[in-house]
Amino acid sequence: MNKFKCTLKADRAGMKKGTVIEVTTSLASCDAHNIADACEAQFGKKSREASHPSYWDIKKV
Repeated sequence: MNKFKCTLKADRAGMKKGTVIEVTTSLASCDAHNIADACEAQFGKKSREASHPSYWDIKKV
């Protein structure tokens, strides 16, 4: 499994810039679906709107 640390680049969908989520996936990269699931788990359904990878600074851990 691959683990990614994702940091939000700007305020979006009720979350503040700098918000950090961790995504674990079997994929080699972190995609929008993985980000959406992690956001919803931590911040609720509305946060799924911020799932586009371009909104995040994604680093493999």
